Amino acid sequence: MQISRLNWRVREAMFALVRPLFHLGVRATSNLTGKLRPLGEHDGAVVVVRRPETVPPASLWVGYAETAEDYLADGRADMDSVLALLARHGIAQPRVALDLGCAAGRMTRHFPLADGSEIWGADISAPHVLWCQQNLPELNFVAISTAPHLPFADDYFDFVSCASVFSHMTDLADAWLLEIRRVLKPGGHVYLTIHDKVSAKQMQTIYADGVSPATIGQLKMLERGHRIWEPECEMFYFDADPSAQVFYDRDHITRKWSRWLDLVTYEGQFHNYQSAMLLRKRG
Repeated sequence: MQISRLNWRVREAMFALVRPLFHLGVRATSNLTGKLRPLGEHDGAVVVVRRPETVPPASLWVGYAETAEDYLADGRADMDSVLALLARHGIAQPRVALDLGCAAGRMTRHFPLADGSEIWGADISAPHVLWCQQNLPELNFVAISTAPHLPFADDYFDFVSCASVFSHMTDLADAWLLEIRRVLKPGGHVYLTIHDKVSAKQMQTIYADGVSPATIGQLKMLERGHRIWEPECEMFYFDADPSAQVFYDRDHITRKWSRWLDLVTYEGQFHNYQSAMLLRKRG
């Protein structure tokens, strides 16, 4: 009995030493495992009922706005821009829609609701999704991983919005676009924003005050070491998903993605330095 108890204590001591290394390994390979931002940063988490909030805490704003008022106004303005883009191309207001990469619902909360509406938000960050579930009950939210899979049936959505999502995907961007195509109804649309080569130039010039010096430094390093402005450069990026900064040659990306969906429009610098693509699933 004493030997067994000693073995148990030795085993627990070993686990206590190894466990932090295990968690470090999970975080280091998060782009492979899909485990990115769980609710508990360490060994556990407790979820409690809280009084509903109008605006999430600033720690969940992901860099948008500096005040609560601006956070709400900017989210509405961005959603209004997307809806105006759809209207310009004769696309009816979506009834069943997904905001992929919703964060704390900055844009999701401004989707117009009507009879029969079903609005979803999805994100890889569980803390953001939990806040939405607790504070935006008229909408639906689900946590997902970096793996290109959505927990929805084929042909489910009229519309999928991906604002500032594909601008941070490297290897799995094509797979994610095909997964979005799967859940779209025939004739449904996907709106997404990307960085192109014009974006890279503007981030170093007219938008330099709002871009981190590290990002500008990385772009300059790529310029010195590679011919990124030449037509044969189809894509360049730095850092790792989901913090990667990815840039495409416009002609390359429109040719490739138009093989899988119809390109309705390409709007250069639609959201600051990010360009927008509106694509349609073939019927």
